Amino acid sequence: MTPRRRLHPVAIMAGVGKELKNMVIPLLLIMVAGSRNRFSWRDFIVPLAAVVYTVVMGVLSWLRFTYAWDEDRLLVEEGVFVRKRRSIPFERIHGISVTEGIWQRMAGVVQVHIEAAGDALGEAEVTLRAISKEEARCLQRCVEQAKHKVGAAAHPEPSANRPHRALFALSAKEIGVASLTSGGALGVVAALCGFLSQLGDFIPYEALIRDLQSTWNGHGRLLIALFILSLLLAAYGVAIVQNMIRYASFVVRKQEDTIVIARGWLERKAVSVPVDRVQGIVIHENWLRRFFGYASVSIIHAGGALDGGPSGEVVLCPLVKKHRIVPIVQACLPEYRLDVPFCPLPQRAKSRYMLRPLYWLTIPVGVAAYMERPWGAGLLFVLPLALWIGARRYQAAGWALSSKQLSLRNGWFRRTTAHLLKRHVQSLEIATTWWQRKKQLVTISASVMPVGTCSRVVDVDEEDAASIYRWLQGEKGDQT
Repeated sequence: MTPRRRLHPVAIMAGVGKELKNMVIPLLLIMVAGSRNRFSWRDFIVPLAAVVYTVVMGVLSWLRFTYAWDEDRLLVEEGVFVRKRRSIPFERIHGISVTEGIWQRMAGVVQVHIEAAGDALGEAEVTLRAISKEEARCLQRCVEQAKHKVGAAAHPEPSANRPHRALFALSAKEIGVASLTSGGALGVVAALCGFLSQLGDFIPYEALIRDLQSTWNGHGRLLIALFILSLLLAAYGVAIVQNMIRYASFVVRKQEDTIVIARGWLERKAVSVPVDRVQGIVIHENWLRRFFGYASVSIIHAGGALDGGPSGEVVLCPLVKKHRIVPIVQACLPEYRLDVPFCPLPQRAKSRYMLRPLYWLTIPVGVAAYMERPWGAGLLFVLPLALWIGARRYQAAGWALSSKQLSLRNGWFRRTTAHLLKRHVQSLEIATTWWQRKKQLVTISASVMPVGTCSRVVDVDEEDAASIYRWLQGEKGDQT
């Protein structure tokens, strides 16, 4: 067993810095609320006490945190007031994420997130904020060797010591295209709105809304429209920069039975996902990327959010030409077949797909067209456009079945194709509404680990759904 040791002292700065960053807005609000427009030294007592407490607790947490490991398990002791000891067998570890933040890069160390069985969904079981790169590599080798030993597939030479060819890498041009077509502007706007909602006590929103209404009813509609457009363009620019920083130096390698994904510029991150923990493959195609022949590929793994995205999903290829997806996935996960022919939905489902958008569009569009007449009549063109989009969604939806794999596809603006192996499907749900029963249609949903990861297709033929159910239950022979 390695000797018990503490984290690098830079872990104090990383931990305290993260806590203080989360406290900035609340502390500023406390100061503004307590000052009543007249600042004095008393207004700084509570923020100063909070900062001092955070720094002291950061130092004590660092002093009380120790770790060690042997050939089979990782041992961690932590806690300032309540001492907590944990022993994590290496074979229970689902994935390892290695990150180099700004503080870690300055000190030449890395941060390691370890995802293990039995932890809360989306949270790392253990976070080693600052350990040396050699320690991180040694820990990864020990985990890989323990998994090989359990699976009776031990290799005489540690896989981490061998050179591994890159299976996929993003070029500078592809990073730019991925950032331009990511569509993350809405997320930036939502974050800005969430931040502004916390300032309701200090910003007179009601007066601003009244001024906005008077401007809208006057002659300032063009100015308001230009302001909203400028806000969206600025958010789009922020989203582009965020994605360029995130996907810089993106590369995928396979080390024996582990997929290693490395990325990042300011914050370098390497995520290790064991192949046996992969539960499925998801291909995303938004309308803009599909127009240029691109898509993104993610893998579903039985664990939390190792890569900072949705829980249980790790990006394998942020942007890739569609013809390259099959060889890349075959090199990483040879069990999966992505070039399967999809079965279309029955013709009687087409009208339902076309009319479904009209259920929630007709009334608001009609009211807006009436209130803004005569120019508002142009909004009525949204209705035939919705019918066309519904028809496209019908054409895109489908399913495919083979002896070992179920594939489901849905959506048009953001088409999603999920490929799930039979042994990983946790549940298959077949639901039907009164309107679907009249046309002998159902909705099928397939779930895999982690809990809540689900793919579905609406308006599948009842007989087709029954054949999928029999396939899962093993009552039907192999299908091609």
